[in-house]
Amino acid sequence: MSDSAPDKSAEKPAPAAGKSAAGGMLPTIIAVVLAPVLSWAVVNFVLIPKLTTQIKSELTTIMAKASKHDGTEAASEHEAEADAGAGAAAGGHGEAKGEAGGKDKPAARPKFENLTVNIAGTQGTRYLKVTFNVVGKNDAANKKIDAKYAELVDTTLTILASLSMPELDEPSSKAVVRGRLVAAFNDLLKAPLVEQVFFSDFVVQ
Repeated sequence: MSDSAPDKSAEKPAPAAGKSAAGGMLPTIIAVVLAPVLSWAVVNFVLIPKLTTQIKSELTTIMAKASKHDGTEAASEHEAEADAGAGAAAGGHGEAKGEAGGKDKPAARPKFENLTVNIAGTQGTRYLKVTFNVVGKNDAANKKIDAKYAELVDTTLTILASLSMPELDEPSSKAVVRGRLVAAFNDLLKAPLVEQVFFSDFVVQ
């Protein structure tokens, strides 16, 4: 009986060692099993929602910019077309007005300006300077008068150079000179085309 007692006491520690080994492996098993689960959960519930939100935000921004850019270009093109159309219309209207204005507005006519001659009988000590406009009876007459401008200037200088101081001292001297010029011009033009001569300068010195 003394031999069997030690055997029983020797067999009792073995189960305790098995339990200790199993207890040491359990955390490792749990870690190995839970690691993929936790990784999957983190990816699906944390990373993917964040990435999705960021991508959506970026796409929204890009779409908004693209829409705004397209709208701006379309508006700019529309405004450019409208401006071009308005410019063309204004240009056409302006040309029409210009043509109408050209018909209504008389063309600039040559002026008999600063014609100076020595007064007869003064030995070059006195002179007469005049500036005047010649008015025809109508537009056709004015055109013929302007076409003969050089000849009319020559005729004017001849008439003025023939004047003497006693003639120019008369109160009616300007009217006399005007009458002589009108008569000489109509004689040169071979028709009564000149209606009047208006002096803007009539100086005796």
